[in-house]
Amino acid sequence: MFQVKLTAPYTFETEEAEKPRPAEGQVLLKVCSVGICGSDIQMYHGRHKYMTYPVVIGHEVSAVVEETGAGVRDFAPGDRVTVEPQIFCGKCYPCLIGRFNVCEKLEVMGVHRDGFCREYAALGASYLHRCPADMKEEWPALMEPLAVGVGSVKRGGDPRGANIAVVGAGTIGNCAAQAAKAMGAAGVLIADISAPKLEFAERCGIEHCADTTKTSLADAIGRAFGPRGADVIIDAVGVPASLSSILGAARRSSVVVVTGNFKEPFSLEVPIIQRQEISLVGHMMYVREDFADAIRLAGSGAVNLGGLITQRFPIARGPAAALKGAFEFIDAHPAQVMKAIVTFS
Repeated sequence: MFQVKLTAPYTFETEEAEKPRPAEGQVLLKVCSVGICGSDIQMYHGRHKYMTYPVVIGHEVSAVVEETGAGVRDFAPGDRVTVEPQIFCGKCYPCLIGRFNVCEKLEVMGVHRDGFCREYAALGASYLHRCPADMKEEWPALMEPLAVGVGSVKRGGDPRGANIAVVGAGTIGNCAAQAAKAMGAAGVLIADISAPKLEFAERCGIEHCADTTKTSLADAIGRAFGPRGADVIIDAVGVPASLSSILGAARRSSVVVVTGNFKEPFSLEVPIIQRQEISLVGHMMYVREDFADAIRLAGSGAVNLGGLITQRFPIARGPAAALKGAFEFIDAHPAQVMKAIVTFS
């Protein structure tokens, strides 16, 4: 079988590898498609602090069970699945209280260990989530970013009846906004500087979409929610300017959830947080229940995934070339990309 490794910044190489066999408790997956996300872009640019080369990237995956190892009872050949790519110890304090996503020894498939840009992968059945049999073949690869969105909403507290603003209308921001609405938020606002991404959010049913090149975030929140303001603001951008604008627009006694992947440290006006009793909450990926909720919301039609995939790069054009072409397109046309995927079938 083939697999594609990122061997250095901007460099993909295809190599032949032996097709794995599932050991006891494992399943063999045939990969159907792999999504490309922001952390993959950081790795491609050589700006990811927590990975080393070489590595098979890809942690957003749609796959079909090809074979099961001894002792596997919950999955069978032909099952359509996705993978929860977190590897955790299960013994540290965060793991013991159910926060596996911040395990003291956390590793992520496709970042710290080989991921899914390969034809087949064998891994423990406990990492799998079954998707509905009638789910579109590519959509299981979207469950990982949708789970991030679900988790970010939950980190802000009970969303039912809340006014929730999301800054950033990319894949994660869109998923967070849709999840907030599906999970019972009273009102949802999404803000961005990209008109195409805001137009897509509007088509997904987000009632308040604000272009912050034309209005301030504070004014957009005021128009959307009135004097009550936003109970929760989710930062799905991860740049200093976005968090600064969020703190300036936050209501007293509100919650700010940091989901965006910040690349560098920066100065923060702590007195605003303290004097206005703003709760600044970090958010890292998801827990298993978030994945299950994402699949449930997608399967029921409560979130709109149609159109989220904007580009497809067939692996048939050559594995390394397909990956290289995908990343070069994303670099050259960021405004046109919601979710780019590499297709294997």
